[in-house]
Amino acid sequence: MREQGAGKMTFPLQLLLLSLAVDISWGLCPEKELESREEEANVVLTGTVEEIMNVDPVYNTYSCKVRVWRYLKGRETVKNEILLDGGNKVMICGFGDPLICDNQVSTGDTRIFFVNVAPKSMWPAHKNALMLSSSLMRITLRNLEEVENCVEDLV
Repeated sequence: MREQGAGKMTFPLQLLLLSLAVDISWGLCPEKELESREEEANVVLTGTVEEIMNVDPVYNTYSCKVRVWRYLKGRETVKNEILLDGGNKVMICGFGDPLICDNQVSTGDTRIFFVNVAPKSMWPAHKNALMLSSSLMRITLRNLEEVENCVEDLV
């Protein structure tokens, strides 16, 4: 006869395993400090994903057309040839890049984007596009204040 409860995990053991799993998943994709992320990006903007396109089934990467709401940094870097649909949208590539932690979006998502102009080595496929340089951030009052403080060097 089998003992009652044999083979069942205790609650403390479940918590331990869960915390280890979280530590491991965070360890696989360490995020840089916000100040470093802001410095590496020539452009920081808030925007909403309007369309997902150019999905690469081999590398699982894709580009998005993003409606820009506000430039927090680098508006002068975004030349007219980069602007789409009357000047209030941009193409951002690099979604799905395994070297960037939080980089998955759906249509309708509004985020803070840290980007750079796509280098010439990525032309012609990504000419006149912006490229993700680090993880996306959700738009909250606190996140906006933190990014603005980094841009203004108040950190």
